[in-house]
Amino acid sequence: MASRKHKIFRNIWFTLVTIFMIWQWTTYQAKRLPNQVFESSDTIQVIEDSDKISFISLADKLETEVIFFQGGLVDPDAYAPLCRNVAENGFSCHIVKMKWRMPLWGYERTIELFDLNTEKYVLAGHSQGAKMAAQFVHENPGLLKGLVLIGTSHPRDVNMSRQSIPTLKLYAERDGLASVPEVLNNQHLLPTGSSLILIEGGNHSQFGFMGHLLMDSKAEISAEVQHELMLKHIIPFLTEL
Repeated sequence: MASRKHKIFRNIWFTLVTIFMIWQWTTYQAKRLPNQVFESSDTIQVIEDSDKISFISLADKLETEVIFFQGGLVDPDAYAPLCRNVAENGFSCHIVKMKWRMPLWGYERTIELFDLNTEKYVLAGHSQGAKMAAQFVHENPGLLKGLVLIGTSHPRDVNMSRQSIPTLKLYAERDGLASVPEVLNNQHLLPTGSSLILIEGGNHSQFGFMGHLLMDSKAEISAEVQHELMLKHIIPFLTEL
């Protein structure tokens, strides 16, 4: 009898874990993407290969381009709307596809994928992608033109206060994974002169087009509004560079 109960308990446990893992995985998938986000147009050329998704601006060529690191486990497609909008404003944007969707294991490939000696690239990222973007800049000072950190409490493990790279940090009022106190507690580690912008009503998940992540708080604004607020600060930052 005990053996039978143990087998039933084990099967129930395995089923619950499997359901939880499947649910977790689905939340990291791209959702509610705008129509035609991956289609080329008169102003944007979309190019995708095994390493990256590029939104190339066909407007007057600007000297600044953006390299974007996805959040950990997040479908890179979830950041397509943001990067396309950046390109629509004249700044080509490239989403790097990380191995196993983990920037922790793939951020160094940036040197192989892009000619950073051209001094035209801004490095950006969300969540773990932002952490590794900061790590890359810390390890390779002078290679990037600017840094954009989104939805992260990092830099937390490295001190970048002696670096002068122009930096924009966007954080959300309702972020359950990188809370406002955590962000502010680490602001002294940011490069000199960094700009910190609070997205009121926003949360962690809505920095991309994905599901609601575990432990994140409920947003008080829509994903579309949150992205409008992000662009309101990202585009002027890029323009000033």
